[in-house]
Amino acid sequence: MTHQEIENRGWVEAYVRRRLPASDAAAFEEHYFQCDRCFSDVRAMEKFVAGVTYAGRRGLLDPKPERATWFMPAFAFAAALSLILASGLAFLAFVRLPDREARLRQALAQAEASQARIAQLDQRAALDSAPQANVPVVILQANRGAEPPNRLLVDSQTRTAMLWLDVPPQPPGTKFGLTISTPGDRESKAIHGLERNPNGALAVSLPVHQLANSSYIVRLYLDKPSAPILAEYRLAVVRR
Repeated sequence: MTHQEIENRGWVEAYVRRRLPASDAAAFEEHYFQCDRCFSDVRAMEKFVAGVTYAGRRGLLDPKPERATWFMPAFAFAAALSLILASGLAFLAFVRLPDREARLRQALAQAEASQARIAQLDQRAALDSAPQANVPVVILQANRGAEPPNRLLVDSQTRTAMLWLDVPPQPPGTKFGLTISTPGDRESKAIHGLERNPNGALAVSLPVHQLANSSYIVRLYLDKPSAPILAEYRLAVVRR
């Protein structure tokens, strides 16, 4: 959308007088919120239309009988013009401008938040693509009774960790599923399609930023509907 197209179609006046279709009005708003020239044109047109509307309702633009003295037309014109300007300024100051400015501030805040989120994701992607030394590995052992939980020690430099689970032999192609949940199953993460590696174990890589400094229940089952739990482990994530 260009300024020449906007002028040729008379969109500024049509928008202010609410005569644009909804789709055209939305497209025009997306443009003029980011265009100082169109924003100024809309403000000027709103001032003019509001002033003329106010003066018309007060009867200031109606023709007067020619019984007044010679200075009455000039006085009436000056009074009408003053009222138009005053009403236009009041309308802008108390209604339109605060609303437009609030919407503009909200749009800018959303854009800044989106840019910050994108920068954060880009930074995390760059870190995740880099090699990591000393990846923490915890070999999960099934817990019974009051045995202490399996501990996973991580620090501020840790990006990924690995869970290692020894499982009994199964037919070739057997797939396993795993869930990692907080006590009471308030939060849960599921991993599907696990297969035994050549060492007869399951190896699971986890992004550390998804694990809080808390206790978890790890449940192992065959990856098929309504499969019973094969083993249950307790895991404690400890940040140093």
